[in-house]
Amino acid sequence: MRVYKGEDTPLYIQAADALRSRIAEGVFRPGDKLPSVRKLSDELGLNPATVVSAYRILTNEGLIESKAGSGAYVSRSLSALPVAMAKGPAPGPDGLPLLPAQDGEGSILDLSLNAPPRDLYPLEDLKRFIVEAIDADGGAAFDYQDPAGYHALKVAIAARLSLSRSASEPVDSEDLHIVSGAQQGLDLAARVLLRRGDVAAIEAPGYRGALDAFIAAGVRVEAVELDDEGLDIVALEKLASTRPLRLVHLSPSCQNPTGLHYSAQRRRDIVALAERYDFYVLEDDLFGDLSLYGAAPSLRSLDANRRVLYVKSFSKTLLPGLRIAGLEAPTGLRSRIENAKRSLDLSSNGLMQRALERFLSSGRYDEHLRAAKARYSRAYERFNAHLAPGKALGLDWHEPQGGINLWLYTAGVSGRAFADACLKRSCLVAPEAAFRFSGRADKDTHVRVSFGSLAMSELEKAAAVLIATAEELKRHSTLPASRRA
Repeated sequence: MRVYKGEDTPLYIQAADALRSRIAEGVFRPGDKLPSVRKLSDELGLNPATVVSAYRILTNEGLIESKAGSGAYVSRSLSALPVAMAKGPAPGPDGLPLLPAQDGEGSILDLSLNAPPRDLYPLEDLKRFIVEAIDADGGAAFDYQDPAGYHALKVAIAARLSLSRSASEPVDSEDLHIVSGAQQGLDLAARVLLRRGDVAAIEAPGYRGALDAFIAAGVRVEAVELDDEGLDIVALEKLASTRPLRLVHLSPSCQNPTGLHYSAQRRRDIVALAERYDFYVLEDDLFGDLSLYGAAPSLRSLDANRRVLYVKSFSKTLLPGLRIAGLEAPTGLRSRIENAKRSLDLSSNGLMQRALERFLSSGRYDEHLRAAKARYSRAYERFNAHLAPGKALGLDWHEPQGGINLWLYTAGVSGRAFADACLKRSCLVAPEAAFRFSGRADKDTHVRVSFGSLAMSELEKAAAVLIATAEELKRHSTLPASRRA
């Protein structure tokens, strides 16, 4: 295998392509162990972190699997896959490749993960609630479930939403659909609402999964830039008034990736536009429960004419593998959503639905949120203190209003160049380009840094890597380290 250091294609993608070709050619067969990270990095003359990144691409594509303490193997399920396999990284959360389990031959500092740290997983509670659910419902927890979801969970989520919105009209649990993660809620909304010829809009920068869902629906996708208050309302109205706009995806609370919290007025303006121009809004609430400064009104709570669909995820607050979310939709869409849900996976996991209902109804979810917010506040304070010397190098950021991410201005160099330089130091960050699809180089000026995903003991090292990267790039760059717009 070879990689070519003079080419434009990043080395980790070249390495992944080379391994993929060997698998397709039968050099590595299902079940075969792949070279260790150290061995392959020596063979190719690469940094071990580059090889790990290549392995993470193939892991997410399903071509290889990692076994803790043993290494990476060609997936045994490959006999069912076609020989011709697509090249390039397959998207995980946010369209970024997933990091496989490590084999002990190197440590990767993953600041791209956008997920809670493992030491914050409420595993003891989860075990207790799973046992309680099995004791209470027995085999029923493992039967095919109602496609609309476990009734008690729908009631618990509806009660929580009603309380948080302080609405005169409570949330109707029958308007809630339990889905297998927020991404499935987004996919269902796209399937039900979009037809060829429609236009859908996403935030720029924004969530890559929304783009993928809209493209899969066969519609034209337009990106609308953000300003300091949220989605650019002038640009949105221009789009709605000139194109057949049908659906807008946005995450107004601790927006991904910027961390922006939409102003209350901007939320009202967006709902008013949806009513005026007859389009739907999909409100994606990933981090609303982790807001540190109080919640602005949800768009759904401002929506008198049922133009807003609302997705409530618990993956970012509890466990990323929980894969349970609630989709609140207008009553008129109920049967269409249930039919679309059946065609995807029949129903969501019955046992996990019951466990989540117990989290919510017992009060443990709120206790966990308080602990998580306190943890993330401490993490930011520590990380901010360690990163502060980077401001002299042109790095810049705002204090996040909640969630686990920092939107870091990269001192006049592209976010992709900054991310590549971090990778050489065995550190992963997510460049702004990963959250855009227009390819505008002038807008690739940041990286998303998931400081909340790290153990507290890793924060100083993470800040040191970012500062060292900025120092290195400043020495080799003639670009001014101007502040971001």
